[in-house]
Amino acid sequence: MSGGYSEDDVRRAAELREWLMKQISDKQEELERLRATLSIIDSVLKQGSFRAAAVMTPAAASSAPQARPPQQQQQVASAQSQARRTTTSTATTATTAGSPASQSSSSQARQADLETGGKDVRPLKRAKDDLVLANAEIAANSITIVPASGVSLNVNTPPFRSFFLGRILDGMKSKDAEKVAQGALAESGAMSYKVDEDTGGIIKKITITNYREKERMTEIFNTAAWVFTRMLEKAGS
Repeated sequence: MSGGYSEDDVRRAAELREWLMKQISDKQEELERLRATLSIIDSVLKQGSFRAAAVMTPAAASSAPQARPPQQQQQVASAQSQARRTTTSTATTATTAGSPASQSSSSQARQADLETGGKDVRPLKRAKDDLVLANAEIAANSITIVPASGVSLNVNTPPFRSFFLGRILDGMKSKDAEKVAQGALAESGAMSYKVDEDTGGIIKKITITNYREKERMTEIFNTAAWVFTRMLEKAGS
């Protein structure tokens, strides 16, 4: 071959570039999920009057560890398990998703589907056994979370109201309300949510509008899976 590159070389280089871009995207998504899971752990620690290790003073860090009540141990262990499961799931997806060209085509098709009004459906799973807890339908500006068939979740079972609604979703709403007050966000673009339930308080669906940011979407999914897992544990499922 002379000094130039053949058409096959150029084609392979283009496919490799697509594959590398997909790997970068996957790693960024994994990082966002880990950050969201860290946010869950920090919220659990704050709720129990514990400080995250990152903000502890050297003296506090070197002192004997403070014992946690059994319930908090379960919450932290569950969140840690969710983080490990997220990392493993992302790595497996990157390895088995197929050829570089098919990965890129799938990602582009999914994005185009959302932009044209279609929906992307993602299962929310329990970390320990991959049980599908709910399915999340993602549209361009909304998310609809529907409990899976056979999964009964009552709105009054902790920590649904106190944590998922009160701390996560209401926290996002408050931040948007501040932006609206500052003129940085139109009121029509502020996040809102609605919980549909039957007469017995069983969740039929949760609709979240104007989530806007991918990082928020990831936090909502990770938190919902963790909260639903805790709800089933409390219900004895």
